[in-house]
Amino acid sequence: MTGFILPRRGLLVTGAGLLAAPAIQAQSLNRDRVILAMTQEPVQFNPLLYVNAGTENVPEACLFDALWDVNERGEFIPNLAVQVPSRANGGISPDGLTWTVNLKRDVKWSDGAPFTAKDVEFTYQTIMNPAVAVRSRSGFDLIKAFRVRDDFTIEMELSKPFVPFLWAWQNMHIVPMHILSKEVSVQTAAFNGNPVGTGPYLLRSRTAGSHMVYERNPNYHRGAPRIRQFIHKFVPDQQVAYGQARTGEVDHFALSGVPNDRWPEARALPDRDFFSFPTPNVQFVYYNCGKPQFSDPRVRKALTMALEMQKSIDDIYFGTWPRSLSYLQPTHWAYNTELKDYTADPAGAERLLDEAGWRRGPDGIRQKDGVALKFTMSTTAGNIARQGCQALFQQNWKRIGVEMEIRNMPASVVWGEYTTQSRFDTLFVAWDPTVGLDPDYTARTHSRMIPAKHRQGSNYVQYENPEVDRLLELGVTQTEQADRVATYRQIQAILHEEVPFAAQGGSVQGHLKRKQLQGPVANQYVTDITWNVQSWSWA
Repeated sequence: MTGFILPRRGLLVTGAGLLAAPAIQAQSLNRDRVILAMTQEPVQFNPLLYVNAGTENVPEACLFDALWDVNERGEFIPNLAVQVPSRANGGISPDGLTWTVNLKRDVKWSDGAPFTAKDVEFTYQTIMNPAVAVRSRSGFDLIKAFRVRDDFTIEMELSKPFVPFLWAWQNMHIVPMHILSKEVSVQTAAFNGNPVGTGPYLLRSRTAGSHMVYERNPNYHRGAPRIRQFIHKFVPDQQVAYGQARTGEVDHFALSGVPNDRWPEARALPDRDFFSFPTPNVQFVYYNCGKPQFSDPRVRKALTMALEMQKSIDDIYFGTWPRSLSYLQPTHWAYNTELKDYTADPAGAERLLDEAGWRRGPDGIRQKDGVALKFTMSTTAGNIARQGCQALFQQNWKRIGVEMEIRNMPASVVWGEYTTQSRFDTLFVAWDPTVGLDPDYTARTHSRMIPAKHRQGSNYVQYENPEVDRLLELGVTQTEQADRVATYRQIQAILHEEVPFAAQGGSVQGHLKRKQLQGPVANQYVTDITWNVQSWSWA
């Protein structure tokens, strides 16, 4: 590790505020490095495998490149590709089925090997390998022919149109064939903890539970980053992280960001920039449909009816989040505005549970066929707002004869196999549509996308509905937006009734950084805070 001494732990804080004002000592600016703080910790670094959106996007952006990116205006911009294919530039055929991508010729992997079209082909083949539990195959499974025309040209022929194909490739970074093709299993490769990429930084060290240190890649094809060292620091307690952002122990505090009750204070801090913006994420209560308590959609709906969702937004998020009834932010063009909010109705919830055969036992807890309506709820330990919501929901459910135990864990634990192999009862989580801002939700709701059963996708709630499957398969082929709106509104209506997950609100993040740090820009089109890390600099 070069030139980095981990700063002191931080200020003593409580939910009420900073306790010891004399402890606030401004940290001097080190222009040779930048320290980004988050409350969660990434656990694996292969961009094709499961990603904890927002958290594991950081090593992804530092170490790897996609064919193209999305900027803060929602425009696709070239990365490994020379240009973004379109009908106008001849990269997409008139029928939308044949895509030609020309690749840059001056790109090298961080070990010095040249990047070629064979790496893109290998990435595609790995995505389609049934033995690899990739995050999503949406769109890639429609490629009926993948051709390497030469070292820097690829051609893909689709079996039918796939409207969000640009998003699919933007969200999938390229991995090196010369390393991973030699591994017996991509799933367990040593590469996953010690990656080689084409990105702007090189991973130098990782201290589990504390931080990761990156050094700039001097041969980066878009120009060497202007900041030599990038440090990704993990501070599980949100209030402590905020205290460190106030003093300058960290230069930029992002993702969960500034606690919502501190936003007015953060805006007034001298020498700091506070900015808030909506993300693609919506926050949910996830019900594991594979567990007997949640197999009946009437139970899931009743549990949701009992929750005071709007109160949680007003009282805990201080009204900074919009209420959402869907997996989309309410401002999304495909959002179903006809959905009705049926929450905060404990009487209706009790009636529905009675109808479903869940009756109160001697201890007041509902049960059916020997199964008690008891379960756990997990999220990232240290997220104060989420913990407040959990306490409220626990009270809501107790009122209707349901017992929920809060069981929070470090991010590296709760978002590992506990989530990906559907071992949870319920989760409290914020996630995005997996194909950029396209409304396609195949990876999270299609029955073949249950990783515990099929080793692909992110349908961790194990939801299965043939009609939703059919509509998802239809929606990605429709080229007229009006047709897509109709299809995705139907999907949202079914999900709103069967409730594999109960939407709370659209995530709005509040970030705090030093004024001198240039480059971090709010980008509502991606979950990646470091989407343009190669261009960060000190003023």
